[in-house]
Amino acid sequence: MKIGAHVWREKSLENSVRMFADAGCEAIQIFAANPNAWRSSEITEEAGDAFWSLTEELGIKPVVIHTQYLLNLAAPDAEILSKSRAALDDNMLRAARLGADFVVTHIGSHKGTGLDAGIERICQSVAETLDRAKPGTMLLLENSAGGGNSVGSCFEDIAAILSCLPSYSDRLGVCLDTAHLYGAGFDLSSAEAVAQTFDEFDRIVGFDRLKLLHLNDTNVELGSKRDRHANIGTGRIGEAGFSAVVNHPALRNLAGIIEVPVSGIEEERRDMDILKRLDDSRA
Repeated sequence: MKIGAHVWREKSLENSVRMFADAGCEAIQIFAANPNAWRSSEITEEAGDAFWSLTEELGIKPVVIHTQYLLNLAAPDAEILSKSRAALDDNMLRAARLGADFVVTHIGSHKGTGLDAGIERICQSVAETLDRAKPGTMLLLENSAGGGNSVGSCFEDIAAILSCLPSYSDRLGVCLDTAHLYGAGFDLSSAEAVAQTFDEFDRIVGFDRLKLLHLNDTNVELGSKRDRHANIGTGRIGEAGFSAVVNHPALRNLAGIIEVPVSGIEEERRDMDILKRLDDSRA
């Protein structure tokens, strides 16, 4: 499994990417826009070409864009839904400029209007974006921990969205976050539990739709519906759980991105090194 991290800015993006590559990043995830705002400055073609050349030079792949935290593709509020769809369009455009492989987005919350209504809005949002986006970058829907009427905490939610968009199967996939899985009630703390969780995912959704992992430990209780990330090996999933994840035969060819609490690059290196040490294929 390729191991990478979400890159935080240290001066320029180029310097940040080089710093993370030096720390052992084999894949990266970035915000291509301000994560807490609806609008951000434009990425020029020149800047996009320079970024693509840098990741090629460093051998970093895949390159992942994460959308803003504000997006809610299931929003019943017309203004929020319109802004969310525009932001998703914008992230796909930015990804094309940067040569990114994936755009990952949180799915959203139906805000009490009902799961079916929420899924209908999500499907319309995704279809409209993919109709407008250039081919080449795949959109990935990220599972949720389940709080606040969120959609996507169970595999049936994800399967329902994918099944209503069959014509986009080559452009739409799934990103699974381990901390979100645990918060939603999927145990990942042992080899047996990991096997059971991913067997269920394969039965309901299918491994062919899984394109990326977010590898995060968590200290919340199983099924708490809370989203709290912890450093690798320090939480309830633990090293035994992550060993089973990185060595799962259906997951070995994916990339795993860490999104863990850190105060510096050495902590990022530490967490990535733990995951690499647990990967039997590197022995």
